Amino acid sequence: MIREDFLPLARPVVGPDEIAAVTEVLKSGMWTTGPKVAEFEREFSAYLNAEGGVHTVALNSCTSGLYLSLLALGIGAGDEVIVPTWTFAATAHVVEWAGAKPVLCDIEEDSLNIDVQKAERLITENTKAIIPVHIAGYPCDMDAVASLAEQYDIFVIEDAAHAVGTKYFGQKIGNLSDITTFSFYATKNLAMGEGGLAASKDERLIEKIRKLSYFGINKEAFKRYEKRGTWFYDIEALGYKCNLDSMHAAVGLVQLRKLDAMNERRRAIAAAYKKGLSRRLTFTKDSDEHFHTYHLFPVLIPSSMDRDTLITGLRDRNIGTSVHFRPLHLHSHYRLAAEKFPVAERLFPRVLSLPMFSSMTDEDIDYVITNINELVGS
Repeated sequence: MIREDFLPLARPVVGPDEIAAVTEVLKSGMWTTGPKVAEFEREFSAYLNAEGGVHTVALNSCTSGLYLSLLALGIGAGDEVIVPTWTFAATAHVVEWAGAKPVLCDIEEDSLNIDVQKAERLITENTKAIIPVHIAGYPCDMDAVASLAEQYDIFVIEDAAHAVGTKYFGQKIGNLSDITTFSFYATKNLAMGEGGLAASKDERLIEKIRKLSYFGINKEAFKRYEKRGTWFYDIEALGYKCNLDSMHAAVGLVQLRKLDAMNERRRAIAAAYKKGLSRRLTFTKDSDEHFHTYHLFPVLIPSSMDRDTLITGLRDRNIGTSVHFRPLHLHSHYRLAAEKFPVAERLFPRVLSLPMFSSMTDEDIDYVITNINELVGS
């Protein structure tokens, strides 16, 4: 029997705590960047590394974090930055915004993450950085990335939009590279609606990003509407408008305190999918060595199947799906010779993301499994 309500691909988890937190900010009158944002930054820093040493700045998006990270590292005109072709547009767009050239790289077949060996072949004297993307919440081979960065003296900026809470050999993503950026978009594991954050063990880089995020003004400017503040501020550099506001930060604080439980639920959903779904489907990589947070649950359908037909069949049964991602080199703006990306080319027609969010019920999971198996076959 077809369910009456539509099961979406993703849904943020909102409860009375999130509503109360926003109401508190609304009543306070301090809606923009203020103490609530600073509190979120402190708690997120502690979450990444309970022993301290990780500095953070909250921003309006992960995209802003990536862009400002490039600027903070001095990357600009004439420079090249290696990015995977299998990612959302933001990862490459920010490189162009900074005046540099994105150099697209193919991916690993089992993880959909950047192929570091192929990335090495793309390095030139103009290469200044690499941006690995942790697709679906499974970590890239960060040992190989770090070795590459050290050998060729390039920066590493991790796009961890999918990877809040992900662990690489027991260490949380956010501790490993020059800068790591996170997303708190409405569909993410920690959802604010809009929001992001940059993290680094280098406090100077974080303070550079903080200054760039608010018109190049010194950080004391945010205190000017408080009793302890002063009207005076100084514009110390050309900056932008990328700061996070207190309402989103208040939601983020509540979500952060639930994050580990929500990630565990995602992992349980993934385990149920893997146990129950048709053997005709192929699952992307997981490993006991790492902690996969399953922001997405992508599967590879049989090459003999038409993906759009399957998507339509599932939609008719009130199940939402999506495709993550259409490789960048297939888009008009980034169109390049297809033979440079054989793995991405081969996998793209087969990849499909299934519903994945922590408030899914066991009945939701069973419904997805039953209907996919009927359409795909065993």
